[in-house]
Amino acid sequence: MEQRDFAETVLGAPLLTKLLYEKHSGEYWQAFHELRIGTGYGKDAEQRLDFWAMACIPSERFRRVVYEIKVSRADFLREIKQPRKRARALLFSNEFYFCAQAGLIRADELPPECGLCEVVSYPRGFALEVRHTAPWRDTMAPSWQFLAACIRRAQRS
Repeated sequence: MEQRDFAETVLGAPLLTKLLYEKHSGEYWQAFHELRIGTGYGKDAEQRLDFWAMACIPSERFRRVVYEIKVSRADFLREIKQPRKRARALLFSNEFYFCAQAGLIRADELPPECGLCEVVSYPRGFALEVRHTAPWRDTMAPSWQFLAACIRRAQRS
């Protein structure tokens, strides 16, 4: 499937989001797509994380993962040129992944703090596979504003 076709069909971001929810399902995970990082208004509070998940148990070290969904090569290249946009997501995660269709992003293009997940097609459906593991980063606990944003989203679900 060509990159443009992928982005223009339901196989783009909605499929990636569905697969990420499946990956982070279970009683110990909380996950949100299009999660605002704050509760007020203004550039920082209104920034959104494409997909954020947290393991809510100590044995998983309360692992927090951010996925930046990319449905086109141009979208990825724009993102790479703007590392400040990624900086906020790095604050709220221990692992950061780009998530795209297979072959859209090369591992040698990834910034050192990023991993890569790809959606691959099989005869009976689609699956998400980690192609390059994101390095673990020890980060501070999320801010109260970020926690409030998560609680607000959970209440709407």
